[in-house]
Amino acid sequence: MGASLAGALKKIPAPPFIRGSTPNLHEGEKALKKGLLDEYFPENRQAVEGADWIVIAAPPSVIPSIWEEIAPAVSPNTLMTDLASVKLPLYRQFRERFARTFINYVSSHPMAGRELHGVDAARPDLFRDRLTFLIPFSDPGHETGRDMERFVSFWKSAGCGTHTILDAMEHDRILARISHLPHAISFALLGTLTQNYRERLPHWNWPAQRGGALADLLRISWSSPTLWADILIQNKDAVTETLEDYGRELDELRKHIENGETERLAQLLSAWQEKGQDDIRYGQL
Repeated sequence: MGASLAGALKKIPAPPFIRGSTPNLHEGEKALKKGLLDEYFPENRQAVEGADWIVIAAPPSVIPSIWEEIAPAVSPNTLMTDLASVKLPLYRQFRERFARTFINYVSSHPMAGRELHGVDAARPDLFRDRLTFLIPFSDPGHETGRDMERFVSFWKSAGCGTHTILDAMEHDRILARISHLPHAISFALLGTLTQNYRERLPHWNWPAQRGGALADLLRISWSSPTLWADILIQNKDAVTETLEDYGRELDELRKHIENGETERLAQLLSAWQEKGQDDIRYGQL
């Protein structure tokens, strides 16, 4: 995600000078060679000194330690954001420990991503026409209030088409449903397929037999296990709630299938489609 953002910013008419940091020397040097970075540093604190903007692209659980590391090097006028897909635990730690240190902080979550990761997976067009969630972390009415348009403009320059400003709790409950649940389902589906079915099904060979539907559903199951374990645990309350909602729908589906209730099953599927179409029409208003 961070490398894709750097690539997107390097495509604008007046690209910024970008410093980057990662403990992975190989990835940092690769980003330099690809022109995604102008300077690479192995330590975060070196990269942020004198910066006008700071973007933290790291797993949610790692971000507080980065805040701690860079705090002495950040100017009061620096605009800061992160790309974490879970916000509430970060917001609580920020308000408790860093609100007076970083006074221009708006957390971001562009709704873009790939199952691949690392510099080689970077795509400058990753954010094109995507929605970005913006979550103010700094004190209301402070500099962030006047600078919100700069955060909006920043993401527009990267290609994002629209934005929504909301609080951390609502963000996490929304993301549990539109992102975290699909990833959990995809991983679980992969786990189901990799059970030992060959004792019962001698011709079982799902990789060779899969069609487009299964390929689509499994695509995101190849996402980083370390990252997604972190995301799901960080948002555990909202994810658990959402899994329970999903489980109730599956139970309803299974009940009609077990009972052989074709008409009632068709009615259920039709009702879901109608509600989905209503939601889609509402979302397009």
